[in-house]
Amino acid sequence: MAEPTLLEQLRSNEKAFEETGNLFGLQSLPRKEKDPGTYEAVWHILSNVCNLAWEVGCKVSSSPIAVEGGDALWALHLPTGEAICVSRGITAHPGLLAAMIRNFIELGYEEYPGFNQGDIFENNDPHYGGIHSPDFDMAMPIFYEDKLVAWASCVSHVSDSGSVTPGSVGFLNPDCFSDGICISMEKVGENDAFYPWYEKRVRSRTRTPDFVMGDARGRLAGCVALRERVHAVIDKYGLDFFVDATKEYVEDSRRYAVSRVRTQCVPGRIRKSQFKDLAMKGQHVILNKQDVDCLFNLPMEVEIDADAGVRFSLRGASGTVPFGENISPTALKSGLLNGYSHIIGFDMFNSGPEASWEVETAPAGSWANPFEVDYTASSGVAWAPAVMWMSNLYEVFGRLFQMRGFVEEMAAGAATTMTAEFAGVTQLGYYLAGLTLEQASNGSPARGFTDGENSAWCIYTPNADFGNAEVTELYYPIMYLGRNIEPDSGGYGRFRGGLGHTAVWMVYGTPSGIEYQCGCAGMRSKIVSNHGMYGAYPTWPDAPSYAHDTNVQELIEAQKPLIHERGPATKPTIETNIEAADLQANPSAPFLTRELLQNYDIIVHPISGAQAMGDPLERDPESVVEDLNKGWTSPRVASEIHGVQTTMNGEYVVDSVATKQRRSEIREERKARAVPFKEWWDAERQKVAAKENMADAVCAMWRSSMQLSPEYGAELRSFWDLPDDFEF
Repeated sequence: MAEPTLLEQLRSNEKAFEETGNLFGLQSLPRKEKDPGTYEAVWHILSNVCNLAWEVGCKVSSSPIAVEGGDALWALHLPTGEAICVSRGITAHPGLLAAMIRNFIELGYEEYPGFNQGDIFENNDPHYGGIHSPDFDMAMPIFYEDKLVAWASCVSHVSDSGSVTPGSVGFLNPDCFSDGICISMEKVGENDAFYPWYEKRVRSRTRTPDFVMGDARGRLAGCVALRERVHAVIDKYGLDFFVDATKEYVEDSRRYAVSRVRTQCVPGRIRKSQFKDLAMKGQHVILNKQDVDCLFNLPMEVEIDADAGVRFSLRGASGTVPFGENISPTALKSGLLNGYSHIIGFDMFNSGPEASWEVETAPAGSWANPFEVDYTASSGVAWAPAVMWMSNLYEVFGRLFQMRGFVEEMAAGAATTMTAEFAGVTQLGYYLAGLTLEQASNGSPARGFTDGENSAWCIYTPNADFGNAEVTELYYPIMYLGRNIEPDSGGYGRFRGGLGHTAVWMVYGTPSGIEYQCGCAGMRSKIVSNHGMYGAYPTWPDAPSYAHDTNVQELIEAQKPLIHERGPATKPTIETNIEAADLQANPSAPFLTRELLQNYDIIVHPISGAQAMGDPLERDPESVVEDLNKGWTSPRVASEIHGVQTTMNGEYVVDSVATKQRRSEIREERKARAVPFKEWWDAERQKVAAKENMADAVCAMWRSSMQLSPEYGAELRSFWDLPDDFEF
């Protein structure tokens, strides 16, 4: 009997899952049950093989983003595309890579152009499931004895994708035609080599072709290394074991995720919205239509049924924006798998947990499903709304865990994320555009029992790595004047979020100047950021700074103090320590500098902390004082927000009596300000009905949310007791 085609296998798998509720119809896990030791050992071997591919690929690449920031990932897949295991790196991509391989099969590529050992396939086109053009997704079939037994896949974030602005974070892109080089579900090489016309296209359409091709060769090297190690595993354990066990790993992971939902969650419906601004009115933009402020509604609705099935909805998602911050449903679903792996399906991270839930397609014409209505929408930095939407997941499931008493499993939401990108001639005389990867090291969220970790986590790269300052200085014409923990950046609560950090750079060594792009991968500048949960207080929005045409050279020559940190929020050090013809202490991010920054110009780039949890008045006073003595919080925050009173004896010491008294006073002040909910609702309803103090961006957001999701609009009107024809 002829071997079934991959498309036939796909359909058979779908039918088996529908009939049995188990992936591939696996009602038991025979390999695991017969020899659990070997089963577990091979899982770890394959996981380590993926990490080996990551090491090889990043080093071969040699680009600053890959070799120093590690912003890449390799994965192993079943023949039908499901991810088996993945490497460290940008773990938001395994779902995308699995969907890409499945897409190749669905489109009939097995018949033409065919799948052969050494073939190289790529996609970076959001119209076909990609996230954004700088993330090049690659897949190579793995054959053993003429049988396709697996796929090796990978992704790397390239330094420049040829978009309308230099670099790889195209927040200013007005449409897809400005998103840069496009690889649309293509076969780009064979016999472990790229086609020559592939390299010609890269050299013709990117600003840093040597680095982009270096990334391509790194992806290829990692996949070849992965393939060779998979062959060795099959040689040792046998093809039958490999075929059986790899399927079982995916089903095993699904079962694990389902069991955690069943054990630790409560059936029912739970909702949460994040809101993200894009304040571009009056800023440096490309097209007139972009001279506008935008506000995103990022709603998440989760419904858990009695069988631990999980359904996600984005009803209420607001409309597309004329910037590169729209995302395809496929990419958003992959991001969801990333967040889900942090809190639910983390035992064996692969495609298994995804099979246990359903994602309702976002409203057509929304930021989360743009192309059905506006095929030209840009996805230059599609992560921008996605990472904030994913942050909902932590609070949603945190509440559910708390209801069942699993307090240690709770986590507050993620930090906001702001990118730093440079473009210009380096100190070595060549042109370079690219990221510093500082944003890959936020603070981690507060837990239900402890503080988050400082600068040690990122929602899409949980193995945080902001790279070595000294190596970054070799690539870019900058010099670090400081990289330090940012006080009070983790919110205020019983447990604070992990603190972020601030990098201070001096432009140095460029012969002609560089652009600084303060890009957006989830940051907010006008609305409350990192608001926390269960009574926690939020942090301030991201606050980058820069100074152009400065007196820093004169300060250095006179050996006078420079700037090494952001300093107090109300009086940042950039305003007090230096002088400049153009000093921007708190510009609205994101932005692109209007002029090239020159040597001795200064950039202060903050990376935020994560969200806090619980009432700040319940924080252990000794923890507050410990933060004071480390410089991680300010005396004002300790006294006014935490109510902790101190004395100074070489270092801060808790005054227990005064602290108890002050906390009691703050609680009484709260009661004096409090009003019954009905009174609050009546007053707020009048404001909503009159659209009182609502900026155009606010009204536009609510209007699009209600128009694109009529059920959501009806529920909103019902809550505020508004007329059926009410619109913003």
